[in-house]
Amino acid sequence: MEPDKYQEEGLYQNYLNLKKILDAGLANADKSAELREAKGYLIEVQNHFKGLQLRREDREELYNRLQEAFAIVNKKIDDERLDFELTALSNYADIKSEVDKAAGMASHSENTREAWDFLLTVQTRIKGAKLFREQRDELYGKLQAAFEMIKTKREEERHVFEQEAQQNYTRLKALVEKGLIQAEETHEYKETREFLKKIQSEFKGIKLVREQREELYSRLQTAFDILGKRLDEFFRYKKKNWEVKMQFTLSRLAADIFELQETLRKEQAYLAELEDHLEIIGSSGKDKDALVGLESRITSTQRSIERKRQQILDLEIEKDELKNRLEEPENE
Repeated sequence: MEPDKYQEEGLYQNYLNLKKILDAGLANADKSAELREAKGYLIEVQNHFKGLQLRREDREELYNRLQEAFAIVNKKIDDERLDFELTALSNYADIKSEVDKAAGMASHSENTREAWDFLLTVQTRIKGAKLFREQRDELYGKLQAAFEMIKTKREEERHVFEQEAQQNYTRLKALVEKGLIQAEETHEYKETREFLKKIQSEFKGIKLVREQREELYSRLQTAFDILGKRLDEFFRYKKKNWEVKMQFTLSRLAADIFELQETLRKEQAYLAELEDHLEIIGSSGKDKDALVGLESRITSTQRSIERKRQQILDLEIEKDELKNRLEEPENE
């Protein structure tokens, strides 16, 4: 190469400048991860050839290098496009079968939740799959129709549910109000509690709007609370009456014991008199009939004394048991 000739005409500098641009463009294209971006670098270099004066040999050298780079990038783009087409065709066939399945579930499945979830899964797969725009639009269109079908079913189900829930609410509300009135007024505590428990069991599995369920269950719980408080008051009152009666019984027992003890002392004194009299008659050796009579009265008095002692003992035991019951702590 003869630099002087190039310099005379300015062609050599054009060659150097374009060669520098070409080298930079090829380097950028080689480093780029995106093929279309790489091709963009080559197109920018190609634009620098336009209107630039070069020797024919220099132009051909640089242009051939540029065309070789274009050929490599275009080959990769074609390969990528072919790979995309094959992948898109495979994905389309695979996903279409799932879309058809989703459409079938939307039409025939009674479980709309399961069908809806499956449609969401297919929708996500379409979103992330390699597909041509026409394929994607077609699949999305069919899937959207399935979504609309399920929405319609859900609206119908919701309408049916709300109707049934309103009927259940009306029926159950009447029961709850009845239970509340009974809890406030009745003295049949056990029967009322069983009635409230029966109402409570009605909530299980019954269709109700959440607000309706919360309202009625709160009212029912209020009835349970009212009944519970009234039961506590009833038992406290009952216990108080029982304690009063037991205190009266204790007083009566104490009086009975005192009366028996007084009677016992008198009989013991009488027995002592009889025994003294028996000793006097017995030592005199006279009046055997009187002796027999005294012995009979002594025996009868001794028996009476033993009976009273046993009665006093029984009454003392009963009094102690009753006192223990009154002193027992109240169960929580």
